[in-house]
Amino acid sequence: MMKTFTFAVALFAFAMSASAQEKTVTIADFAGTWNIEAMSHQIALVVEPAEGNKVTATMMMMGRDTLLKGELTDRTLTLVGIKTETNGAPEPQHAAHMPPADAKPIVVTLQEDGTIVGEMMTNMGPVKWTGEKLKTKKKG
Repeated sequence: MMKTFTFAVALFAFAMSASAQEKTVTIADFAGTWNIEAMSHQIALVVEPAEGNKVTATMMMMGRDTLLKGELTDRTLTLVGIKTETNGAPEPQHAAHMPPADAKPIVVTLQEDGTIVGEMMTNMGPVKWTGEKLKTKKKG
C-alpha cells in the first residue's frame, strides 16, 4: 500500500513539474493579425511565416504600410524594416513617419496569456506597447 502511495505522489510531482515548464513558442504562435495600441494609436501588425524561424510582416499605421522581416528567438520576435522603392525612386515619406537615423529593431514578446508586448523606436524616442491577436470568425 505504501509503495502505491509513494508511486502516486511521485507521478503527481512529475506531472506538475512538466506542466510548470514553459510552452515552446513557435512562429505559428505569432502568425496572424495583431491589434496593437501605442501612444493612443491603433496599429495593425500582420505576421506571416517564412522559412525556419523567420517571418515577414506588415505594420499598418497612420495610413502607411511598413514591410518588415524578422526572426524568432525563444519567446521574442525581432523585426526590422525592409527598404522599398517605387519606380526606382525612394518612397516619399512625411517627416513624422520617417524612422530615426538610429532606428532599432521592433521587439515583440509573446506573453503567457497570449498577448504581446513590445517596444519600437519613434522620432519621439522608444515607445512600449501591448497587443492582442484578432480572433478569426468561425464559418457557418
